Amino acid sequence: MTQGVVVAAAVVALAAGTPAAAQRAAGADTSAAAADSLRVPPAFRFSQEAGLGLRAMWEESVAAKQERVACLSATIRNDTVFVARILELASHEADSMSIGSEGSIERCGPPEWSGTVHTHVALYTEDSPSMRFSAQDRGVMSRWYQRWHADGVFCLVYSARDAHCEADGVVGGMRSAPVIVR
Repeated sequence: MTQGVVVAAAVVALAAGTPAAAQRAAGADTSAAAADSLRVPPAFRFSQEAGLGLRAMWEESVAAKQERVACLSATIRNDTVFVARILELASHEADSMSIGSEGSIERCGPPEWSGTVHTHVALYTEDSPSMRFSAQDRGVMSRWYQRWHADGVFCLVYSARDAHCEADGVVGGMRSAPVIVR
């Protein structure tokens, strides 16, 4: 039996306090049928404190040419994930990409923390890092779930202004239970 989890994802702008409405700007059909078949992922909003912390973490990561990781504190209300704060972890607890997965799994759990955020600085294309979670990232996320047995919020920062974020258990503004896929 394979377990699947309902996941909402969004690409967000890291401007502190602004909603990530870009995913809604595509002019989607708003009919009832379209609403049932195409759910809009939740928005992600960052407090000023979290936004400034992510910007500083990105700048440090770029300067060092190494990835960085932080704990992420978030709450989910309706269709919005509010990221309140982050706690950058020391880079000496790191693997070859400067991300300490065991340390972040243990340190970044409930109730104080909702998941993790990390940077991608190594170039994936000629001019930009990967904008999606890697297989290794997914492995760390899986181990986080196994450790904490809770829905999580995970982000990766791939530029000074942009991140890709995912929140488990949120679909179309409604909190949902994990779905078991057989």
